[in-house]
Amino acid sequence: MVIFKVTHTTSGRVYVGYSVNDSTSYLGSGRYITHALKQFGRDAFHKVTLEEFQADASLTLIMERLEYWIRYHRADDPKHGWNESIQELIPAKKRLTKKLQVLLTEIDEAQLTAIILEKSMEQGKNPISISKYVRHLLVQHIVEETKTENQFKIK
Repeated sequence: MVIFKVTHTTSGRVYVGYSVNDSTSYLGSGRYITHALKQFGRDAFHKVTLEEFQADASLTLIMERLEYWIRYHRADDPKHGWNESIQELIPAKKRLTKKLQVLLTEIDEAQLTAIILEKSMEQGKNPISISKYVRHLLVQHIVEETKTENQFKIK
């Protein structure tokens, strides 16, 4: 797993993304970078690897580092980059399920399933899918991180 940066050679605008492998031909799949690639052509962009992860790296770590690099390069600010905002980055249910199948190890999946079952039993509800649970956690995280008092914390 790698986190990479794609830079438009003329404007300097960037896109920060991640990929299971380090394919030089993959420059991102976000809607804004896809549009920019069509508009300017692939040759107008330069790709560098920002960070590499072992196969057993946790999804949480990878997403934290992705968020760090997006913020560091201000890639979600349309003046500086082509990344969607953090809210836009949460994949739709179908896409999230595919990404989870690739990213989650068997141990991660078993632990997550156990957590979902436990929470469901505590609340007296039927268990939900892993993708729905992860999406819910992501939304909770975004809500927490975007609270006014949290935006002014020094990290």
